[in-house]
Amino acid sequence: MPELPEVETVRRVLQERYAGKTVTAVALGKPTFYRAPPLAAIKILTGGVIAAFRRRGKYLIVVIEGRGEVIFHLGMSGRITIGGESPHVRFQMWIGTEALRFHDSRRFGRVGCLLPDLGPEPLDTAFTADYLWKLLRKRTAPVKALIMDQKLIAGLGNIYATEALHAAKVRPGRAGKSLSRAEVEKLAVACRDILSRGVEAGGATLDDEAFLDPLGRPGRMQMGVMVYGREKCGTCGGPVIGTRKSIGGRASAYCPSCQL
Repeated sequence: MPELPEVETVRRVLQERYAGKTVTAVALGKPTFYRAPPLAAIKILTGGVIAAFRRRGKYLIVVIEGRGEVIFHLGMSGRITIGGESPHVRFQMWIGTEALRFHDSRRFGRVGCLLPDLGPEPLDTAFTADYLWKLLRKRTAPVKALIMDQKLIAGLGNIYATEALHAAKVRPGRAGKSLSRAEVEKLAVACRDILSRGVEAGGATLDDEAFLDPLGRPGRMQMGVMVYGREKCGTCGGPVIGTRKSIGGRASAYCPSCQL
């Protein structure tokens, strides 16, 4: 699932290539489109000049001069490509003569959706150890579920939450309130660090979640993961354990030697 680093990678490519250019046409993809964009979004885009591409958490935002903005959410498997064909093209728009296509095989993506209430991003100044401490200290839910809750913290999904918890040496199933102040401080640093490294690496391209940027280039973050998708811990070499039940709706993993 595209998380903050993957969406930021997409944003940077599109910003460099298309800011200041005109959307010449817009079209829906297959008639089986799961959630058709609202008419207002299509009107905002058609013929509009792109002021900028922005991002908030996992949401990509296209700002059109004098008209407003259109919000994209890539869902579980969404990809935006420059050109390229697939059976799963759900939406496309032409910028000059180039087609920008939204592919979504699982149909959980959105075009023209509303931006929900989102918590601070770990890369923002509003995200501090104090904020995370106040967030966790009275919560009984698993810490991984809490840091993946977009209303509380925006941008972290399964990959980066798993890696941040490993870096902080905290097991994902622990209750939020069970973490000490020192553990929370380590986790706050780990959340910032893992997302920063993900952005620098151009996202993560994994076998089961094959993210590619709009130019078809894979990310490199997968080469630096310690536990996600691994059988052995990248730190100690011990076995990686999967949790018996999902946390926050996603499968989870940890190293029993490195994480307490």
